[in-house]
Amino acid sequence: MEQSVVRALLTAIILISAVIVGIVGVWLAKHGGMSLPNAILAGAGGFGITIPILLALAQFLMGMPS
Repeated sequence: MEQSVVRALLTAIILISAVIVGIVGVWLAKHGGMSLPNAILAGAGGFGITIPILLALAQFLMGMPS
């Protein structure tokens, strides 16, 4: 498979995973007793940290130079 196709698929997987983490974070925070705005901030934090972690993991596994 071409490198650009692999990167596009990895990007899609990373973004979908981050969205799922964010949604689950909002749901858990809301059901844990937080107000909705605070729950959204918690989910946004989960979304925001998931992307760089998964990008770093993908770069490590693919052996891409930084």
